[in-house]
Amino acid sequence: MVTQSLSARLDRGRACSIGEITESLPADVEAEDKPSLEDVNQFREYLKKEVTNKEIFLYVSDMTGNLDYEVTGNILAYKRGSGAVRFLIGFGLGNAKITVELKLRNTATGEILFAGNFKQSVSSGYESGMDMYRRVAKDFARGLSKQQKKLEKG
Repeated sequence: MVTQSLSARLDRGRACSIGEITESLPADVEAEDKPSLEDVNQFREYLKKEVTNKEIFLYVSDMTGNLDYEVTGNILAYKRGSGAVRFLIGFGLGNAKITVELKLRNTATGEILFAGNFKQSVSSGYESGMDMYRRVAKDFARGLSKQQKKLEKG
């Protein structure tokens, strides 16, 4: 769900970095029940790929630095689930779920240009938990692209 829409077109000739993805899960959540560093890094790769595919920016990097725009995120809710349980038992058992707040920021001004809370889940035993990360990245890029195109049409 988009929480902040673009108010002006983005300059397609600019560069964007995929910045830090953090988590703010409750303190009582055990470390093994939180997203792994490998999962978060893979999620950043998914974001880079999806934003690149939408051709919103001239260049998209997973390196942080002085680029024109930056995408950052915060994992608000997470449930790892179990692929084996989804496959063997089904009926909604073993589902994996995630909610991620993602923001696009103008690095020069610090202004948040686009933001949203993106939710996805995996309920099939034939899908991996990484599929929910891929879907969140796709939803973010699709939402940003849709708003950019709408503003370009005037």
